[in-house]
Amino acid sequence: MLFALLGIVILTGAVGDLSVTRGMKNIGEVTDFHIGPLLRLIGNIVQNGWIWLGICFKAIAFFSFLALLERADLSWAVPAAASTYIVDTLAAKYMLKEIISPTRWAGALCVALGVAFISL
Repeated sequence: MLFALLGIVILTGAVGDLSVTRGMKNIGEVTDFHIGPLLRLIGNIVQNGWIWLGICFKAIAFFSFLALLERADLSWAVPAAASTYIVDTLAAKYMLKEIISPTRWAGALCVALGVAFISL
């Protein structure tokens, strides 16, 4: 049960991150912080389906994480849930076509090794 919850946390968190990222890339960069442009930005965000999809998946990840914390030690659950960083990095590379620097790959590897050590 723990690993099923952990898998749900990791996968729904990653899908949520990807969805919100895609939605914000569709909306574009925030460059003007005056009230009018900010209100238009908020309107664009509210109308963006990717953002809503991301919010739903992040909510599932959050409540799954709460359920995981009910059943597992915090010292195991938090580092194990950090596996989302690895999944996010892989998804950014292959789904969002981002260029991942060697430093970022090394960071993801460090997270993976940390998760492996915690699991032992």
